[in-house]
Amino acid sequence: MRLLPDPAIFVPQGLTLRRWILTCQLYAVATGVLAGLLDFALDLRSERVAGLDALEAVVIGVLVWALVLFAFLIARELAMSHARRMAHSIESCVRTGVLAPLDSYDWPLFDQMHAGLRQLLDPRDARIVSLQQEVEYYRQLAEDMLGLELVFGLDGRLRWVNPGMQTLTGYSQEACLAAVDPVELWIYNRDRPTLRDMMARALQGEALDSVELRVQRKDESVFWCSCRCYPLHDKAGEISGLRFSAQDIQPRKDADLKLLETVAALRRAQALKEHYLGRSNDERMRLSALLEILSVGILFVDRDRRVVYINQTCCDMWQLGERAAVIGMRDDAVLQATAALRIDADAYHQHVEQVVAQRSEGAQYDIHCVDGRVVREVSSLVPASDGGRPIGRVWIYEDITESLHAKEKLTELAERDPLTNLYNRRRFLEDIGRQLAESVRRGEHLGLILFDLDGFKEVNDAFGHYAGDQVLQRIASEVDQVIRRNELLFRLGGDEFAILIAQPSTDCLTHLARRVVNKVASLAFEFDGRSTHVTISLGIAMTPVNGHDSEALIHAADQAMYQAKNEGKNCWAMAGRS
Repeated sequence: MRLLPDPAIFVPQGLTLRRWILTCQLYAVATGVLAGLLDFALDLRSERVAGLDALEAVVIGVLVWALVLFAFLIARELAMSHARRMAHSIESCVRTGVLAPLDSYDWPLFDQMHAGLRQLLDPRDARIVSLQQEVEYYRQLAEDMLGLELVFGLDGRLRWVNPGMQTLTGYSQEACLAAVDPVELWIYNRDRPTLRDMMARALQGEALDSVELRVQRKDESVFWCSCRCYPLHDKAGEISGLRFSAQDIQPRKDADLKLLETVAALRRAQALKEHYLGRSNDERMRLSALLEILSVGILFVDRDRRVVYINQTCCDMWQLGERAAVIGMRDDAVLQATAALRIDADAYHQHVEQVVAQRSEGAQYDIHCVDGRVVREVSSLVPASDGGRPIGRVWIYEDITESLHAKEKLTELAERDPLTNLYNRRRFLEDIGRQLAESVRRGEHLGLILFDLDGFKEVNDAFGHYAGDQVLQRIASEVDQVIRRNELLFRLGGDEFAILIAQPSTDCLTHLARRVVNKVASLAFEFDGRSTHVTISLGIAMTPVNGHDSEALIHAADQAMYQAKNEGKNCWAMAGRS
């Protein structure tokens, strides 16, 4: 307990400490005088002075009244002094937000008042600290963003910019904030009207997103950004400024450009093959299927052979469900769960065990599935950063089913004539070379028939190329029905055709030639209400009578064909012995 309180706490407002002490001394002197009078009155009473009873009563009353009044004034001034100090402390707390320590001098009422104020202020202080921490968090978050973040006032002046501005453009925050028109500082000149239009529309309350603009660095290099601009509102809902954000998309632009160049190169390659594909939309779609990007499944297992990562493509490829259900499984459990999808699950399991045991790069392995898919697998060890024991193995699965089908179809298109669907000159040269080698090895004959159409040019001139195409298609179809299974029909180009006959005799060749000539001569064509006919001139050659290589055999058959034309067409001629 404080025994000697500070005298200053008793000083009422408006009095100096000296005047307050003087006043207290006057009260004390007056009290002493009254006490002396009371003592005098008591002495008189003791001497039984007559006539002084009334005076005694008056003196005692005045003394009691003075003592009570003095005590009341002292107590009132003390209470008022404490109250004024408490009021001053509260006013200071309102101004500064800080509650100064209060000394109640053991007055419980003021202790309770101080505790009540602290109960009111503690939640506010905690809320202020929380808000300050939250503001600091968002400030740090905004400043750490990799893109550009800017805040503009309603006058168009820049109010705030994140440090990413200097990282991306080379301009410091101070330089941007000091610029009269920051747009001219870092926006490419041709895109400045676009940005100003975005800001004007944002001031009208419109939010714009994914607008691509070019940003110019301090070194005058330019890169593309995806930008968004939207208004900021105050508590009243009024527009108080604009926020502008930009993300660097130059790598994506470069990738798009490279992709476009690749597609352009592929289209140029496609143009070279148009004579194989013709005008069929289906064929063009099949060729474009080669440009599709195949999905790849990725599975990573650690050195304990537990799955630590798998992408959803891999889960879908092997019907494993959601990724979360696979994480943590052992690789042999995954193999067991997917065994029913593979045609030879045991062989693949042995392959996996062999690859893991060898601790080497896994060669490509094609997995044939029961549903007809072919999945190509390849694996690789993942080395540790310190060069020690590998941390695991990554398995990559690629569904190559469509790629294989497309490759087979492309091979077919490269060997087939798109108009008649017969084998083309390329396949003819391959087959005649292969069959010649086989016939020489076995000591057998190989026959060749060449023929072209008589009067085909007149059909094109009279009825157009579309009519000529129909003639070629029908003749190809009809002749294909005449030849036998071991005889191959080719379209070499234009109206020229060839037939390869394995192990022929002279009679066999002449009979076939006669059937083909008669079949074509019997065909009638009608275009625009007019009927027309075409015939063929046919030349026959055979090894080894007319040569031992493909060039000699083709030359002999060609000469025989022109001999048939000279003899009146619609007939055949046998090449002479070379």
